[in-house]
Amino acid sequence: MKHGFFVQVSQAGIKAVRLRKETDRESGSTRAKVASGSVRRWENLARKEIRAYLAGRLRSFRVPCDLSGLPGFTRAVLRVTARIPYGQVRSYRWIARRLGRPGASRAVGNALARNPVPIIIPCHRVIRSDGQLGGFALGLSWKRRLLELEGLRGGLRAPRHKERE
Repeated sequence: MKHGFFVQVSQAGIKAVRLRKETDRESGSTRAKVASGSVRRWENLARKEIRAYLAGRLRSFRVPCDLSGLPGFTRAVLRVTARIPYGQVRSYRWIARRLGRPGASRAVGNALARNPVPIIIPCHRVIRSDGQLGGFALGLSWKRRLLELEGLRGGLRAPRHKERE
């Protein structure tokens, strides 16, 4: 299955990724005004890695993300989320606890809803503590599809044990 996507790139890395619907006409990328070698390299690497991931051939991304324009809490949530292993899920509560803010599950969900680089930072791997999917900026059908791509089907449960980094 072929997927279209939009990539926004800066000198520091990938600023945004959006999957396109078949009806979208938006073209493939936005680069910094002067397309330096690193900008072109990040864009090409992101495209290659996203295609490989969606084809089931890639489990982790190497392309750097530029999260510089985001609030500190959102960046912290995304850094923790980026470390969730392929084929595993964690709960919003788990992330909140990792950040030392056990009552901030809803704030974690709000931060994930603003993830500018979904798929690369795998917010689809974050579910509710009761095993329900929760939300996803790209829609629940995409969340299900991405989790199934990673071998997770129905009956999702976030681990209850404490994990070490």
